[in-house]
Amino acid sequence: MNIINLKIKSLFKKDNLILTGFIYMKDKENNFNKENLKLQINEKEYNIKFILKTNLYIIKIPLEDLITGKIHNKPFFIYKYDEDTIEKWSLRYSILGKKRKYLNSKIKIIEDKNTSMYVRESAKNRLIITVREINKTDYRKEQLKINLAYILSKFVPKTKIVMYEKHSEKYEESASMVYETLINQGYKNVYYIINRDNLILQTLDNKYKKNIIYKYSFKHYILFFSAKAFIGTESPGHAIDLRIANKHASQRIYNDKFKYVFLQHGVMYMVSLDSKGRSFFRKDGGMPINSKIVVSSELEAKHFIDLAGFERKDLYITGLPKYDKNILSDNADKIVVMLTWRPWEYNILRNDIYNSPYYKTLKKIIDSIPDRMKDKIILMPHPLTLESLQNSELSNYILDDFIYDNVLKDTKVLITDYSSIAYDSFYRGSNVIFYWEEKDFCMEQYEGHLMLNDDNAFGPICYNVNELPKIIEEEYNNKQKKEYISKYEKIVEFHDNKNTDRLINLLKQDKII
Repeated sequence: MNIINLKIKSLFKKDNLILTGFIYMKDKENNFNKENLKLQINEKEYNIKFILKTNLYIIKIPLEDLITGKIHNKPFFIYKYDEDTIEKWSLRYSILGKKRKYLNSKIKIIEDKNTSMYVRESAKNRLIITVREINKTDYRKEQLKINLAYILSKFVPKTKIVMYEKHSEKYEESASMVYETLINQGYKNVYYIINRDNLILQTLDNKYKKNIIYKYSFKHYILFFSAKAFIGTESPGHAIDLRIANKHASQRIYNDKFKYVFLQHGVMYMVSLDSKGRSFFRKDGGMPINSKIVVSSELEAKHFIDLAGFERKDLYITGLPKYDKNILSDNADKIVVMLTWRPWEYNILRNDIYNSPYYKTLKKIIDSIPDRMKDKIILMPHPLTLESLQNSELSNYILDDFIYDNVLKDTKVLITDYSSIAYDSFYRGSNVIFYWEEKDFCMEQYEGHLMLNDDNAFGPICYNVNELPKIIEEEYNNKQKKEYISKYEKIVEFHDNKNTDRLINLLKQDKII
């Protein structure tokens, strides 16, 4: 039996999401019973109400079920023949084969939960229910500005280059390094997107301020739609508003009418690129067609070629520009704890942090650090977990208005799991401890594997919290071991502080700048 959803509409009504549509049942079996057909989201099942004797249906999904679920929820039709035999089909946003328009529903804003929800069309025409914190661009005023900018951008020359870092809110990684170098070389068509209240603007030289564009300004939106190239540490979505719910912006992100240079926010030789959680970074995933990727070694290039489908010509093996400024203070003495975020826990962290495995793991690690070292602890949250942890009992370990680069300058020992920050920290001279107690479970959620292992990890691996105190003592009181340095240099080849120069030469060669 094969079920195809021909068309679907959505409506947020009071405390429910209502999905309506029409099901076409190809090769329907004679004993088919509509009561056995359900909708499934994150293992929860919902009844399907059919209108009279037709295949028109209505499905009611309580919003409360979605608030603590995943960011991106994929509904499925399931049909139970019996307890052991189940068939499953993805919901399609519209008729198969139809040109993708990246449509989305109206946005449901739940102010008291700091939550927005909307139904959207994915790159593969699937229906996705996105649940995330409220974006400024969710509001009607910003939507109107974006739509107007989209229209006016058609009359703007496509000559400008837009640069940005995470959420278009940071100025501390590779994009800012490349931006300043290009400005120093006299480039006039390079612009940097950043939020207006970023403290870095107070110390920035005037020659760099001239080409700063404030996030959410009308000029920002015009540039987003008219840029000839994006150069950033994150996906193009970060150049406007992450997970934006606007069809024009979504179409812009996924078309091939601009060049894109992915600087990487950190070395990606960590969770494998063939994992489900890394699908955007594959050539057949969401990456723009005209993409170039900056990598740190032949080994990392092989990772992108073998597991993400890129060709050697798509890769710039130059090293990450931000490493050119990476230093470690002579008096570095901090023990920094940073775990990467877990997409499957995103909404649990926002709504029920103390019951999240992520929080419990962090607390377990911090509690294991010897008492005499407690005053050395800095908890450095992943940006997507920062707000939640700032409102938790661990907040006293989080610095106010911290900059990652400044924290890493003072880091003697870093404790992490699968975060690329391990590479940044080790490059400077800090020791790195990998805490992998939950590795197997996390890799199951990512639906991939870890590129680092017992043989190539450039620091001790801890699989049990009881092992941590002794390992922390040893790493805190000793310099990097030669065996770890040797392993690291196979993944990060360049240590001459010329990564930015190498990259800019290639950008000129390919006429991106």
